[in-house]
Amino acid sequence: KEGEKGNTGVPGVIGPTGVYGIEGVPGLEGEKGEPGKAGPAGLQGSTGDKGFQGLGSFIGSAGPKGEMGNKGQSGLQGPPGAPGQVGSSGLPGIQGPVGERGQSGDPGDAGQMGPIGQPGPEGRSGHKGEKGDTGNDGSPGAMGNPGRRGKRGKAGQRSPRGPRGPKGLIGEKGLEGPKGQQGPYGIPGLRGAKGKPGPKGWKGEQGIIGYLGPQGDDGLKGRRGPTGPPGKPGLKGDQGNIGSLGLQGFPGLPGMPGLLGIKGLKGFPGAEGSNGKPGLPGPPGPPGPPGHPLNITVEQLKGLIYSTDKLNYDMVWALLNSLGHELKLLIDHPNGTKQNPATTCQELHLAWPLLPDGFYYIDPNQGNPEDCLRVFCNFTAGGETCISPLQYQVPIQAWLKAYTSEGIFTWLSSLPGGFTFEYAGASTVQLRFLKLHSTFASQKVSYSCRPDPASGKKQPAKEVKFLADTREHSYLASLEGCVLDNESVLTDTIFQFSSADLTLLPLRDLAVFHNGDTSHQFGFTIGPVCFN
Repeated sequence: KEGEKGNTGVPGVIGPTGVYGIEGVPGLEGEKGEPGKAGPAGLQGSTGDKGFQGLGSFIGSAGPKGEMGNKGQSGLQGPPGAPGQVGSSGLPGIQGPVGERGQSGDPGDAGQMGPIGQPGPEGRSGHKGEKGDTGNDGSPGAMGNPGRRGKRGKAGQRSPRGPRGPKGLIGEKGLEGPKGQQGPYGIPGLRGAKGKPGPKGWKGEQGIIGYLGPQGDDGLKGRRGPTGPPGKPGLKGDQGNIGSLGLQGFPGLPGMPGLLGIKGLKGFPGAEGSNGKPGLPGPPGPPGPPGHPLNITVEQLKGLIYSTDKLNYDMVWALLNSLGHELKLLIDHPNGTKQNPATTCQELHLAWPLLPDGFYYIDPNQGNPEDCLRVFCNFTAGGETCISPLQYQVPIQAWLKAYTSEGIFTWLSSLPGGFTFEYAGASTVQLRFLKLHSTFASQKVSYSCRPDPASGKKQPAKEVKFLADTREHSYLASLEGCVLDNESVLTDTIFQFSSADLTLLPLRDLAVFHNGDTSHQFGFTIGPVCFN
């Protein structure tokens, strides 16, 4: 017997790291990246020396207003720079040459002093004088506060990439990076040692009773074996039965007439003679019962067909279609589908002898096919009609713990978690007609129990009742006690119910007698009911 699958073995040793692959071909040049963020402001440079004073120039005219540049990103505010050193004073410029002075005129004679006149009226304000010449540059003033940072200029053209620099020195060990992707699988490790066989598992619960399989083909005729040695002479057998009457002998020669004897017994009847010629026809029999009347009279039918002076073709076609459907049902054989079900599986087997076993639709009351039921047809057994219960498994548990008292029968349907046995699609009407078309019914029930491993003793037997379909009769049977063996933890018993009284099947409920053994765990598997 094949053992159960062992536990998973220990994982093998991790294989060595594979060889590095060949360096790949350089990829295509990537697209130009976006401009980077502005760098931090640099330190302020030292103040340069003061330059020489430039020559005076005329103020030029204002140039045209330039186009407004794109607004640059605001840079980070740099720290204020340290104040620069005061520059040294520049050298004085070269003094220019003195201009030529004009010639002085001859002095006139001094006149006599006139009398003092009266004061005249106050004069008006004179015109504003012209702007004087630009004065000399003053001494340099104190250094002003640093001005605001100017706007960022446009990025210059990217310089060509320089030659590759020499390989740098090995840097210090950096921080541990994030975990990389899983590498390729290594070479499989050595196969581990075979594990020890695991413990033997528990036997599963009893499955549902299967249907009878089809009969297998006849095997090939075997070779004739060698003739065995003659056996020893056997003992004398019993007296055999009286043989059949032998053939009558040939008639002898006629003898002399004898004396008149006593009247003999009545002889055996002779062989049946041949049929005689048919006699004259008898008198006519009495009239038969009247047939079923139609729902409408001939006048009403004529009124429907000739609703007016013209023929009502729609009504005529409707009547013809209805008659055609009825005739088709009478002529066509049922095929076991939901649209054309059979009365029983045996009728379907007679119409189609080569159909395999399986599920088909039947309609025992031969009415509307909407209430047909799906059954299993066992054609191997001659066309049995089998209906499975909706809930066939009574789970294995300690059912006696739910009883109210000892020494009584309690139906399963009245216990917590219990139920009555209902059958798929088998209504009361359909089941009644199915029994009218059948002469024999059978059903199997499997009883499973689990022994108590603590005690190890055989549990006492119990009585069980199976409720019949009449709800008034029941079958009484005995359940053998469970005992622990080495092969299985479950013990099974099959009950076979067969009866020509079709009112007893299918089974509807069961009840186990409470004998005080509340630790007894048991269950049942209800098989299909089959009609033939």
